[in-house]
Amino acid sequence: MANKQAAAPKESAVRTMVVPVVVLVVICIVCSAILAALNSVTAPIIAENARLQALESYVSVLPDGTDAASLTEFENLTTSGVTGAVSTPDGAIAVQAAAAGYSGNAITVYVAFDAAGNITDLLVDASTQTAGIGTKTGEEDFYTGFVGWNAAEHVSNGSPVDAIAGATVSSNAVYTAVNAAIDCYNNELKGVA
Repeated sequence: MANKQAAAPKESAVRTMVVPVVVLVVICIVCSAILAALNSVTAPIIAENARLQALESYVSVLPDGTDAASLTEFENLTTSGVTGAVSTPDGAIAVQAAAAGYSGNAITVYVAFDAAGNITDLLVDASTQTAGIGTKTGEEDFYTGFVGWNAAEHVSNGSPVDAIAGATVSSNAVYTAVNAAIDCYNNELKGVA
């Protein structure tokens, strides 16, 4: 008896090569369109949340009793490294500045000045730095040493606080950001609030 085997029909090259590529391209286009639509919906929400978080940080360094509704935001600041500033009705000013720390990740500082140009409080966000080393620049033991410093002088290692051993790059980023805040205060904000 002859062994008859049904020959499997050969699939065309178009069906095996082109159709899967076309399907994947269509899926990619649909996913991209969904992501673009999602981004257009969430971008304003993300921006508003970032603004509210910055206002909350400003309030935390300004004198007690300050609320976000009473703050006046400054616009069009030109000092390098400064990302924002606000003033209170009584003349206190808070400046947000950032500088590149370890691995180029930014350290953000919020520096509050009184009407005489003295630093009254400081907040350092060092969450982008190496845990347990660079993040020490975000601890109060380090940054409270800046309180009382007058904006007439720049800060540096040892003046008014020493760099943290093993975290020199992160410490220098804090000095750079505080100096940017001092420059902004002296050159753009002093006497304006």
